[in-house]
Amino acid sequence: MQWFRQFLRLTKQDLASAEPALWQQSVLRIILLSGLALVLVIVLHSSWQAWLQGSYHIIAITCSFYVSLLTALYLSRHHTKAGAVALLGVVIGAGLCMSLFIDDFSLAKLGVIFVYTLPMISLMFFGLRAAVFFMLLNLVPFGYMVWLNQPLHLTPWSFTLPDTALYLHGLLFLFFNLCMPLAFARIFGTLRRTSRRLGVLNLQLEQSHNYYEELFENNGSATLLVHSTGEVIKANGLARKLLQCETEPLRLDQLLQTQAGPLDPAHWAEDKIECQLQADPNHYMQLKHVIRTSSGHHILNLQDITPLKRLQQQFEQHQQKLDVWQHYDSLTSLPNRAGFLELGTQRLSTLQSNQFALVVIVRLCHIKTLNQQYGYDFGSRLMQRFAEKSRTVLPADAVLARVRGVKFAIWLQANLNATDPVHLAQMLCSNLPSEINIDGFPARMHYQFGLAVARLTTDEPLVLLERCELALEQSNPAQPLSFYDPGSALKLEQDYRLGNALRDALRLHQLELHLQPKVSPTGELQSFEALSRWTPNGEVVTPDRFIALAEQQGIIVQFSRCVLQQAVRLLQDWQERGWVYPVAVNLAGPELLDDSFFAELMSLGADHSWLTSQLQLEITETNIAVQHPTLHKRLKALSQYGFSISIDDFGTGHSSLSQLVDCAADTLKIDRRFVRAVPQDSRTVRILHTTVQLAKTLDLKLVAEGVELDVQRRFLQTLGCQQLQGYLFSAPQPICYWQRLLSQNPTPNLLHPESMQFQPT
Repeated sequence: MQWFRQFLRLTKQDLASAEPALWQQSVLRIILLSGLALVLVIVLHSSWQAWLQGSYHIIAITCSFYVSLLTALYLSRHHTKAGAVALLGVVIGAGLCMSLFIDDFSLAKLGVIFVYTLPMISLMFFGLRAAVFFMLLNLVPFGYMVWLNQPLHLTPWSFTLPDTALYLHGLLFLFFNLCMPLAFARIFGTLRRTSRRLGVLNLQLEQSHNYYEELFENNGSATLLVHSTGEVIKANGLARKLLQCETEPLRLDQLLQTQAGPLDPAHWAEDKIECQLQADPNHYMQLKHVIRTSSGHHILNLQDITPLKRLQQQFEQHQQKLDVWQHYDSLTSLPNRAGFLELGTQRLSTLQSNQFALVVIVRLCHIKTLNQQYGYDFGSRLMQRFAEKSRTVLPADAVLARVRGVKFAIWLQANLNATDPVHLAQMLCSNLPSEINIDGFPARMHYQFGLAVARLTTDEPLVLLERCELALEQSNPAQPLSFYDPGSALKLEQDYRLGNALRDALRLHQLELHLQPKVSPTGELQSFEALSRWTPNGEVVTPDRFIALAEQQGIIVQFSRCVLQQAVRLLQDWQERGWVYPVAVNLAGPELLDDSFFAELMSLGADHSWLTSQLQLEITETNIAVQHPTLHKRLKALSQYGFSISIDDFGTGHSSLSQLVDCAADTLKIDRRFVRAVPQDSRTVRILHTTVQLAKTLDLKLVAEGVELDVQRRFLQTLGCQQLQGYLFSAPQPICYWQRLLSQNPTPNLLHPESMQFQPT
């Protein structure tokens, strides 16, 4: 039974499907199989009667029809249309045989009724056109029945049997009462199931439609469903409200426009686009493309950005004001550094081949002094008056700006055939106000100038301004006018690189400590002075240069700490060896103003009680820091702690006599320039006499450095100097040199090297 249902395509899966090919195959098989089963009896009985009458042609025809039905059933397995064509052929053949070859005309007309089923069969398998064709074709048998009164005898054979009437009525009965009802039952069953399923789907679709309709209407944003041509299919309430239309809008280009013109589909098909209402151009919208549907429509979101646009306009206005403030100085109403660079770029682009640009930085001197004397408001008003007066004396095409603090920048352009940069700079200096009156007080103006010249449009204003800064650093009160010199810039660059190398050398402990002896007037070794030596990459850098670099770059404290630590390690080693020779380290002054350095020095004295008698501190008097009151207090504390304090380079620095009162020094060190003049310069000799008498009066120990001649030694010995230092006795030597010497002779006399066991190389 299961196989039978599968063959007739009557399983649950088959019945649930509304696929035309499937139910057509099922209908065809129902008609053919039911017809074969029922017609078989008629075929067998009629064939038996025909056999008895000797009408073998009737047997052949009935059997051929039955074989045709079997063939149609076979074709229905894979070719439903071919099987249907075969069925139509069988019906047409049977109808023609009944109508044309049966002697009894009343029975022959039954064949015409059989042919009338052709439109129904063709409609089931081939559609309406085939059904119409057979409807028209049936006019022929209809005319045959209406106008003819007797059958057409086309052959001499008779197709009439005793039970022909029974056969024909039975065939029509089976076909119309069984085959066709079963076929239509299959079709109507499919229609009912499909109808029910469509009803469920329709309900679901309606629910989904209502859901999406509600979602579309209440999704929180103005939404449009738009055709690709721009025609609006649907708009929700928010969209209609924003577009200011009660009914459905017709087209987007009738409601919205861009700044370039009407809204084009190529615009809104992009991601986002700003547009305006045509009815109110001050109303701004943002149209955002969300998605393109499978049907080719577009879903768009509409957002009112009018408040944001107004805020943006306010911000742009504020930004314009801010740009003005960013490019202009609030005190003088002149362009600032950024404004000067922008204006300079514009001027430089117009520079002709016969022209040059003179860029000047003017520094107003003594402004800090005036501020301290009269208040900061005085200095501000002075710069305002300077800006006002300078604008009146400068050419109309000149650019005057305040670049920073008391520095002003000037941009001048001139023709090379009419003047030269030096002459133009001198004219500028002479034209600036020499005196400015503030509330009745005449302030004398002093300036320093840094200048740079541009002759090419490829020069950058920022580079020119930096060159002016470099030139300004080279100026001084005696020579206030300074042009940019590439050589000086190269030296500054070299100093910068060397300063970085010095930082690395301090970090990696690459500085070497040398020692120069201090001896008695008769040559006995008494102490040493620690001196640093630096040879980066085998190149010797003089101490004057790298110490000056350390001061300029603010690493003098790190440098002095490095020397101090090396000296302390050396003294610890010598303490263990039993060599008692004090070592002096040079301090520029700022080190002792550094809290950490001073604390380290005091901590060393506390941890090593012997160190205070072995470590001497030489304060360089040429540094202005020696005048600082805090330094005096700390030197006094170090002296009370036991450290020996020496004033180095005495007589060459700041307020030398006052240092003897303020500094807690126990030693004076006469500078080499005084020693060098002995004994030929009588004036220097008298100064030395006075210095020696002063030291004796104040009970200060006296050390003379720079002794190179024996006549100088004898003269200083006569004056009463306790210690001498200089190349006469020894140049600064590495620590290893002195350790080898002292290990062989702990008490050498440096005036008699021939008596020493270790000879210097």
